[in-house]
Amino acid sequence: MSRPHVGLSTLTGSLENYADRFDLLEVRLGEASLPKPATLRTWRKKVPPSFVFSVVLPRIVGELRPSKELDEALERSLEVARALEARCIVLVTPPSVTPTELNKKRLEALVARIPHDAVTLAWEPRGVWEIDQAALLAQRLGLVVVVDPEHEAPPKGPVAYLRLRGLGESTRLGPAALDKVANALRDRRDGYVVVEASAPLKVAEGIRTRLARKPVRGGTAALGRARGMVLHADDEEQ
Repeated sequence: MSRPHVGLSTLTGSLENYADRFDLLEVRLGEASLPKPATLRTWRKKVPPSFVFSVVLPRIVGELRPSKELDEALERSLEVARALEARCIVLVTPPSVTPTELNKKRLEALVARIPHDAVTLAWEPRGVWEIDQAALLAQRLGLVVVVDPEHEAPPKGPVAYLRLRGLGESTRLGPAALDKVANALRDRRDGYVVVEASAPLKVAEGIRTRLARKPVRGGTAALGRARGMVLHADDEEQ
């Protein structure tokens, strides 16, 4: 695949310095006030054309319950996406949105209101959704299911949107976890990776290094030799 886009769920430091290290940024709506559209258009000009902004829709939109507040939040979100020339829009449905027929119909109705011919519309279902169940619905609606590849294999398709959480006692991602990420991205047309773990820059370097080389064959010994050639995410970030 082409170089994956890797970044964070929040901006750290100035946008210019951030764009020197990462090439994706999630912009979360509803958690803080955002600049006006004119300022957002300036953000777009401050980063390279290949830099990806991914707009995460507010919680009220993800709850799927029709209301005036949802309509207003959705319109504001789409305005932000247009100003940033966002390449991805992410819909997160909370655990309260269970896989009932009503919620499936509400999801379909909402998706129909979001133009996504030229953007990736990603769906991150929280709660009791089974990955296979979510994948079937997403395929029908033209969505990309967001997964953590350390725990779930992403559904087949040309695009993968991954969220790396690094849960447990340690939030660091080791070589085995990065191998899973690289395998999940390999053979995809586009890959988007949001790192919510320690040493994110080392994680990005580790993913890109793995994808730059051919898949390892020849058993465990060959895999061990290959791993010795790459950066490890559990090193301290410079």
